[in-house]
Amino acid sequence: MVYRTMYEGLCIARRIGFPFCYPFLPRFRRKAYKFRTRMMEGIMRSDAVILSYPKSGRTWIEVMLSRLFQKRLCLPENEIIDFTDAHRTFSDLPRLFFTHDDAHVLAGNEFLPEGGRKGYFAGSRTLLLIRHPLDTAVSMFFQQSKRSGYLESADIHDFVVGASGLRGGLPTIIRFMNHWAQAISTCDDHIISRYEDLRNDPSQNFKNIIKFLNLNFADFEIAEAIKFTDFARMKKREAQNFYQGDFRVSTSDPKDENSYKARRGLIGGYRDYFTEAQTIKLERTVSENLNPVFGYSTGNNTLTRFQNSFSKY
Repeated sequence: MVYRTMYEGLCIARRIGFPFCYPFLPRFRRKAYKFRTRMMEGIMRSDAVILSYPKSGRTWIEVMLSRLFQKRLCLPENEIIDFTDAHRTFSDLPRLFFTHDDAHVLAGNEFLPEGGRKGYFAGSRTLLLIRHPLDTAVSMFFQQSKRSGYLESADIHDFVVGASGLRGGLPTIIRFMNHWAQAISTCDDHIISRYEDLRNDPSQNFKNIIKFLNLNFADFEIAEAIKFTDFARMKKREAQNFYQGDFRVSTSDPKDENSYKARRGLIGGYRDYFTEAQTIKLERTVSENLNPVFGYSTGNNTLTRFQNSFSKY
C-alpha cells in the first residue's frame, strides 16, 4: 500500500513536470516519457498486470478474456474489451492492464526496461507472458514490415540478428527476457506463462491464468472462449473485418497472409525462414545468451523452475 501511494504521487509529479521537460527532450524521448507515465498510472489502478514483449501472444489472451465477459454480461462480441477503463461502465469487469514495459522501438531508438527499480510493480499481481525469442523476432519482423510499415526493404535475417542498425530483433528480445528473468521477483504475486504451453494445452493453461487473475468461470465458459479464439477462427474473423477496423486484430492487406495479426501462430515456425546453417547459429545464440530459466536455451518445451508456479491456484 505504501508503494502504491508513493508511485501514485510520482505519476502526478510526472504529469505536472512534463511541460517543463518537454522543450529539452528529443522527440522520441517525449514519447518514451509519455509511455512510462501512462504505464505507471495503469499499473497503479489495476487489479492485475499482463506483461509481455510484443508479439508474444497477449492479444490472444485479451480476446479470450473479452469473450468470457462478453458472454456473461451480454456485451457486443465484435468489440474487444478495454480492461483498463471499461470497469467504469461495467463494475463487474476486472481492471487489467496490458503492458510491454516500454519495450518499444520509436524512431529507430529502442527502449528496454534495463536497470532502474521496478517498485511500481511491487504490489501488483503480474502475469509474465513469454514466447520463444526466435518466433517472437520473426513475428516482429512481419509486424514492422507488413503491418506498421517501418521496414520497407530489410532482409528478415538482418532484422532478426540486428544487422545494419536494425532494432527490435533477437538481441533486443533476449535483453528484455533476461531483464525480467531477474526483475519478476520484484512483483509480490506473479506467474510466468509460455505461449508454447498455451498452444499445446490451452484448456489447462487458460484455466491457470483465470485462477491467477482471481476470476471465476465454469469449465464450459472457458471451453467456449477457447473455441471462439481458435487460431483459424480468429484469422477468418480478421479477414472479414469482424472487429470493425480495431488495429489490434485487423489485417492491413487481406490478400497478404503475412499482414495478418493472426499470421501463423506456429511453434518453431521461425525455421521456415532461415537456412539450416542460419538456424543452427541463431539457436546457438539463444542457448548461449538467454537465461535458461525460461526453458528455451536447451531447446526443450517444458518449464522447469517455474513449472509449479500455478500449483497454489
